[in-house]
Amino acid sequence: MVRPAPRGNATAAYFLEGVDRVMKVLDCFTFQTPELRLTDLSEHLGMSKAQVLRIVSTLESGGYLERDDETKRYRLGVRLFHLGMIVRHRMDLREIALPHLRRLADVTEEMAALFVPDSLGPICTAVVQSRRAMRVFAQLGARMPWHAGTSPKVILAYLPEAERERILALTDFKRYTDFTVTDPERLRDILGEIRRVGYHVGDRDLDEDAVGISAPIFADDGQIAGAVGVAAPAVRLSEAELGRSIDLVREVTAAISRELGYHPGSEVAPVWLTETPRVP
Repeated sequence: MVRPAPRGNATAAYFLEGVDRVMKVLDCFTFQTPELRLTDLSEHLGMSKAQVLRIVSTLESGGYLERDDETKRYRLGVRLFHLGMIVRHRMDLREIALPHLRRLADVTEEMAALFVPDSLGPICTAVVQSRRAMRVFAQLGARMPWHAGTSPKVILAYLPEAERERILALTDFKRYTDFTVTDPERLRDILGEIRRVGYHVGDRDLDEDAVGISAPIFADDGQIAGAVGVAAPAVRLSEAELGRSIDLVREVTAAISRELGYHPGSEVAPVWLTETPRVP
């Protein structure tokens, strides 16, 4: 018999095949296959129906699985929901993001920061400063304008449409530099482009000497949880460095989103996928 490879940090001495089989049964349930028959599980796992039946019956008795009496299909039980809520309560976006921010700042040698939505404007909740002598600074705890800087516009782009329109309609947009966009209609075009490409490059619209790159972070329900951005002096960011920084920022935000439980293409569609496209 081929022994399955231990998961995670488990060593052969402490590895239990029976527990591993239970985990494999639970892993069969996904957003795409939330309900499965005994036959489905048996075929997918390459195990006999008798083996699978013993496992699912035990899980059902503990509330980890439920069985529909009519369809004979199994689905994840409420006990797992309770455990998931414990994990979700433990998960802190800032705690998850900080290692990624440090790596991003180390690789790019530029300032990296995390911003989260707030009704009065995005807030900087974590920042790793650049070690270079000439650098862009971000202030921890600072509230940002919606229309200037990179991360604020990224967050605004992915807010539910009603909230986004409320902000665009009621906010008196201040001009910070000659490059600041204050016209709501032009901002709508920029926000639409952000949703189309999945990131934003802000060129001297908040600080006339700075360029920033930002991408969104999504929670497990597909809603915007925040944004991560890097900022550098405009004179230092070449075209090659810009492209590399865009890729790095997007890799980081994708990784953070995964740690928050976000799965692209899940049954809970992100809000921008359900909106009616804006006609120019």
